[in-house]
Amino acid sequence: MFPCSEGGRTMYKKILFCTCLTEYCEHVFQFSLNMARENGARLWIYHGLGRLNLAQDETEEEIRKAEARVIDAYVDTMKGEGFDNYSINVSDGDVVSEIVKLARNADVDLIIMGTGTTVPMQAGEDVRVGPLGSVTMDTLLWSPCPVLVIPPALVPGLTRR
Repeated sequence: MFPCSEGGRTMYKKILFCTCLTEYCEHVFQFSLNMARENGARLWIYHGLGRLNLAQDETEEEIRKAEARVIDAYVDTMKGEGFDNYSINVSDGDVVSEIVKLARNADVDLIIMGTGTTVPMQAGEDVRVGPLGSVTMDTLLWSPCPVLVIPPALVPGLTRR
């Protein structure tokens, strides 16, 4: 499964943006939204809760709360930019397995994610980046499609020039 090519230009039709809803993800989201818009692609927004080990009704309630947080974080921006070709997916369970399963089931062409779940560095700190977070690393290993990892250098205020 590779992206289609149109006039020598790669075209992605389905893009999966993985978010942990941290401040760092806002920049990854903007990159993902721009990529989806430029390619005329559907943007899947995925937020994983991890293994909750709760009763089914409690798990469903946590998923509803998380969906509301995803909507609060991203939907107004998309609507404000006239973008409505998106889906939101929140689940419990192993985050990497859920990302890979969603990418496979939705026939995703590209996964976009950050390097990890925390802001990679504070402004002014050393810009050398440590290892990737475990979710990013394992997604790279198990993904059924290309994975684009947005480096901290693309986050405003964190670059050294």
